Amino acid sequence: MDRLASFLLRRLAHVERRAVRRLAVRNGLLTMSTALIDGHVIGRFRPAFDPSHLCGDADRDRQWIRDHLAAFLIEGPQDGHGQPLLVPALPTWPDHLRRHPADTEAADTAADTYAVRVVAEAGYKPTVKHMATLLLLAAALEQSGVTLRDLVAILRQPAPVFSVSVLADGFERAVSQLIEDTGIVPYGPYNGVAADFAFTDDLWKWVDSETRRIFLQVPAGETNRPSRAALRGQLLRALADGTPVLAVSETHNGVPAQVDLTCDIRMTGAGIDRMLIADLLEAVYGSEPVMQHDSSIAKLDAGALTLDDLAIAIRMGRPILSSLDALAGLAALNREDKKDGSAEDKAASSRRLITQNPSERRGQTSQDGGNSGDRTSSASTSSKGKRKDRSRQKPTGAEVIQPEPIGQASTPAATQVLQVETLTGYGAARDWALGLKVDLAEYLTGDLAWSQMSTKLLLSGPPGTGKTNFARALCNTLQVPLVVTSVSTWLQGEYLHDVLDGMADTFAEARRQAPSILFIDEIDGIGQRASASRPYADYWNACVNKLLELLDGALKTDGVIVVGATNRPDEIDEAIRRSGRLETHIEIPRPDIPTLAGILAHHLGSDLDAVAMSDTQIGGQP
Repeated sequence: MDRLASFLLRRLAHVERRAVRRLAVRNGLLTMSTALIDGHVIGRFRPAFDPSHLCGDADRDRQWIRDHLAAFLIEGPQDGHGQPLLVPALPTWPDHLRRHPADTEAADTAADTYAVRVVAEAGYKPTVKHMATLLLLAAALEQSGVTLRDLVAILRQPAPVFSVSVLADGFERAVSQLIEDTGIVPYGPYNGVAADFAFTDDLWKWVDSETRRIFLQVPAGETNRPSRAALRGQLLRALADGTPVLAVSETHNGVPAQVDLTCDIRMTGAGIDRMLIADLLEAVYGSEPVMQHDSSIAKLDAGALTLDDLAIAIRMGRPILSSLDALAGLAALNREDKKDGSAEDKAASSRRLITQNPSERRGQTSQDGGNSGDRTSSASTSSKGKRKDRSRQKPTGAEVIQPEPIGQASTPAATQVLQVETLTGYGAARDWALGLKVDLAEYLTGDLAWSQMSTKLLLSGPPGTGKTNFARALCNTLQVPLVVTSVSTWLQGEYLHDVLDGMADTFAEARRQAPSILFIDEIDGIGQRASASRPYADYWNACVNKLLELLDGALKTDGVIVVGATNRPDEIDEAIRRSGRLETHIEIPRPDIPTLAGILAHHLGSDLDAVAMSDTQIGGQP
């Protein structure tokens, strides 16, 4: 292991043990006093328990701390957003372990120092994934000729921009977790905000009861990457506020051009190799076991392993041979998965047809020598003029409903077509729809640009207030197709890429039907973005980011009206409700008595006179 890697690993262990001491102070296991020495604030820790219980053997004393005082070394309960709950969370002191004030005054300084060190080591839980990520960063620094002094100097400047490209699966997420979970990066702690069409104006924010510095993380993956215009706007806001910017890529050409051309420090690494695995094993087991099993390490297929594989196989306290066997097995399993994935590549080519325009699809099918365009051009229609059509290229889970004809002589007089004009109790939503009807007519005649119309609506209200009914009425009023879907339909995908593809395919279906209405029910189910350190944050952040991308894309696609419905508007990510997306928010209240009367009158129709007729009148008829 080289000097840089060794130093960074020692630094990681130091900051992690420091975090353990601070947690122990918050929970009452240690006490801390401060002193000013040469202009520096120095903290002095002391045990709040009686150190006479320690025997002087470090291994046995660490285990004693874990057995008797482990409750003082864990975080208190938190809510779903990572905030501490306002409940008594501190454990109760056992009487026989409590340190009395008289013992504190006559304390042995050496014994106190030893007790504090044992507490920090007992609570220190080295994360193999963080260690592997740090080794990859060290290799990238060496390969790129960047020194730590240069890195720290740039980090101290306002609005520094960094780019890191390392060929390791899972590296992009691992770097953000390393930065947020540990204090190894100076001038922190940090909280990452993804460049996903939304940003915060704050340089600092409160997270987990501490102030954290914001940094803008630019996603390099094709799934989450924002458009070039959206990314430019986010960079301008971040750099104007002096916010650090970090772009991380798992390929050497994945960093967006705006960041790559303007970054202050550019780092490039080769990825996971046998040398990195040997260094990681040395950090966990020591140098002697690694030298004894050097031949086994040399036989590993390191290129097939991911960061998650390293964290799964290598664990503290596990025999090194077991870790090596697990690494070999995981590498072989990954190779088999890549072979099986070749069949999915063929399916991906057909999936690309979904996002192409009709002329591109015709050109593609003619090149393939197929006649699928002739087979999929027909649509099923019913005798009453209602038609429900689905995408023939790939099921999207969205139902396409055609508007019912209005004012035709063939329509029975007793059948009343559901329209916004006939709805009761919708208030501002009804006014918005009628205004949109006028604007759509002017757009179709070329007198109004689509960008000048209000075509994005968030409809909220308690269950049963008729949000879905409003969408069907809007379809008939505007006489355009209605594409109906829901977030729960999207989340039926087995993997994340299936969910994101389903979302994109639904918007593509709405574009094919344009002018059309895309109705997204249960839109609050998409959730809110969270810090990358939260469980499953990458999954939900990717879903929210994809919806933001599609909503921005719909802005640039004439003819797509987006209506989202929810019972819980407060659970929707703020970015979804910002300008250019579902910025118009209308709440449908519960109906009052006059509104209920109008609803009953609408549904009864021509039977209203008979219902309203008195019993005497009915009995007097011949």
